[in-house]
Amino acid sequence: MFSSHVFKAIAWACISSWYYGYHLAELNYPANGLTCHPSPNDGTAPLRPCLGLDAIKYSAVTALLTAGGLVGSALSDSVVRSQGVPGGIAWTGWLNLVGALMMALAPHWGVLALGRFIAGLSCGLAICLVPPYLATVARTTPELASRSGQIGSLNQLAIVIGICSSQVMGMLLTGPTGDKPGGWRYVLVVSALASIVQIGMGEHHMTQNYVPHDPDEPRDEAAAPLLPAPGTAAPNDQLSIRAVLSNPSLRGPALLITTIMVLQQLSGVNAVLFYSTPVLSSVLQGAGAGALSVGITVVNALMTLPAIALVDKLGRRTLLLASATSMAFMSIMLAVGLDQNREYLSSFAIVAFIAAFAIGLGPVPFLLVSDMMPAPAIPAVSSLALSGSWITNFIVAMGFIPLRDALSEPADPNDPGNGARLGEGRVFYVFTFMLVLMVSVVLRGVHT
Repeated sequence: MFSSHVFKAIAWACISSWYYGYHLAELNYPANGLTCHPSPNDGTAPLRPCLGLDAIKYSAVTALLTAGGLVGSALSDSVVRSQGVPGGIAWTGWLNLVGALMMALAPHWGVLALGRFIAGLSCGLAICLVPPYLATVARTTPELASRSGQIGSLNQLAIVIGICSSQVMGMLLTGPTGDKPGGWRYVLVVSALASIVQIGMGEHHMTQNYVPHDPDEPRDEAAAPLLPAPGTAAPNDQLSIRAVLSNPSLRGPALLITTIMVLQQLSGVNAVLFYSTPVLSSVLQGAGAGALSVGITVVNALMTLPAIALVDKLGRRTLLLASATSMAFMSIMLAVGLDQNREYLSSFAIVAFIAAFAIGLGPVPFLLVSDMMPAPAIPAVSSLALSGSWITNFIVAMGFIPLRDALSEPADPNDPGNGARLGEGRVFYVFTFMLVLMVSVVLRGVHT
């Protein structure tokens, strides 16, 4: 077993990944409470329960997380150069604390939106910095050297636990249908409490080198080179994005990783995580859609465990292919279930869709950067690939509902605004095509 010092360092970093997952789904369950209309009885108190979000504002606020994530990922390379990897991870805690408190205490929907953007900055940094941090911990800790895939997959495990946590908190704090007045504020403050825990833990880690060592064990100075400690300069041979793309031997792997990250978002998984409650409300009545949304995130977390166990045994390529192929079949089943208003088929398909994502397409893309790129190129390629991922995530977050509506039609042509639509499942055929494209890319480019 590895030392408690190493365990604490891994846990400290993974809190940042937890933020990312929590924010991805935190607005899903309380959707009804957020899209309410203010009443005269609400008064003018700053913490009034209803901010008057309509469907457009709700989608915009949801998508602003991805805008902040894009900026955070784009800046991650510069942050590593000035602060080091652990210094950047420490920044995620402070940024998340500010963003989460702004959202929880928002007197106006614009403040809610700004807070979500700032939380997105934290997520963007985290998703670029935590995977290489975990990879280096694994490579430089003898007990973990043969389990680098498992340790790297803890990033995804933390993300899915964060997603599940947000849905459970939504159910507990906003009621079975997510419309308890003001309950959404308590859901948003939970991640601020996690920030306080991480900041407290970080006071110790900021005094340590990048790679944690047990102080009672001799240090192997010949181990893999360390990335910079907080506040120190980055190695002189650290490459910029431009240098990576201009190098023929690095350009191909960098673009392959970026393509896989983009297709991961176009698989439809975040459309489900962002909007599973409104998607399922057409076939599940009352609190059923919200309850199944919680079940989806539980399955997502549980099915990540087999991926952690298998990633070093079966290899990255096998898990990616099994995951993407299964998701494509489930996407077709979900489309049919929604279009034919078949409750059990839709429920099974959407849960199986998320389960298939969790076993491969969730954790594996984050491992490819450290697997396929030399150490000096990792920060730049992480920034490039995750920036592409955030841009696509933003497009999905903003475009899913309009695309669904464009591909369907009102159930009652004389009353197009009543919410009921025919052909809502057609949008998932678009995701099926993207998953088939993912299978093609993996077959051609991934060989491990």
